[in-house]
Amino acid sequence: MTKGWGVALRRSAIPVLGLGALCMSVLSVPDLEHVGMGVGSYTTTWKVGSCHRLDRLEETDPVYASDTSPAVPCTSPHQSETYADVPITGAVARQAERPSPLWLETALRGACDWGAMAGFLGDEPPDITRDIVVLQIVPSVPEWRAGVRRVRCDALIGPRTTESVATISRSLRGIVRTPAAARFRVCRLGFTQLACDGLHTAELVYPYVKFTDAELARGHAYKLAKVRRACVGLVAAYLGAPLAGRADLALQPELPGDYPNLDSRVGHCWVGSKNGLPTTGSVRRAGSGGAA
Repeated sequence: MTKGWGVALRRSAIPVLGLGALCMSVLSVPDLEHVGMGVGSYTTTWKVGSCHRLDRLEETDPVYASDTSPAVPCTSPHQSETYADVPITGAVARQAERPSPLWLETALRGACDWGAMAGFLGDEPPDITRDIVVLQIVPSVPEWRAGVRRVRCDALIGPRTTESVATISRSLRGIVRTPAAARFRVCRLGFTQLACDGLHTAELVYPYVKFTDAELARGHAYKLAKVRRACVGLVAAYLGAPLAGRADLALQPELPGDYPNLDSRVGHCWVGSKNGLPTTGSVRRAGSGGAA
C-alpha cells in the first residue's frame, strides 16, 4: 500500500539524515548518555500494545533515541503506541557501546516494517491515512551495555506543530476500521487538505490513477474519461456499494496537473456530497472491526 500524499500522510518514511556510509565512527557520545524520554531506571517498555506519552515536541527528534518513560494506559492521553518489537542483529548489535543516535537511525533504517503497522491499525485497501508515522525507539545507553539489542516500533500520531502535540485516548489497534479513523483520513475543504473529522467537501480514495508519459500528452477529455473509469471501482470498494446507489454523493475526479497539484502525474478519486455543502465524518465503508 504505497501512500504518499505530501508530508502529512502515513507513507512519510522515518527521516534519514545525510550521514554518509555506515563505516563512519560508531563511538557513543558521552554527553548524550542521559538524553532521552523519561528518567530513573533507564529501562524501556517493550510490550506490543503499550502506549506512550511524549510531552515535549523535541522528543521525536532522532537525538532522543530512547524512551525510558513508563508506559501509560491507552485510555489516557498519549501520542504513540507500540506495534512491533524487532531484534537488532549483525554488526550494529556487536557494538559494545551504543552508537550515536543519528548513526543508529541510519543503520537501522527500515527495521520497523510499515506493513506491520498497517496491520496493527487495521489498514486495508483502499484506505489512505494521514498523521500517523513510524517512530523507532532503541535501548538506552545503560540497557545497551547490559546487552539489550532490540528496536521498539511505535505508531506516532500527529499533527505535531511548533506549539502543540496531538494526543489520543484510545488504542490505535484496529482504529482504521472504526469511526475514530475519521481524524486520520484525508479530506479537503476547497483546496485545503485536512482530516475528515472536520468540515470538508470531499474525501480521498486510494490508490491513485497512474498515467504513462504517452497518456499524459493526451487531451483533457481522454484523461478525464480514464480517471472516471478507474474511480468507479475504487469508490465502490471504499463505500462498500456502487456510487450510483448513493444519491447524496458525487465523484470529484482530479486529473494529473490539476490545481493545486500542478506537478502531479497521477489522477485522484475524490468523493463528496452532491449538493457541495461541507460535512463531517468519513464515508468509508464498515470494516471488519466496526463502522467507519
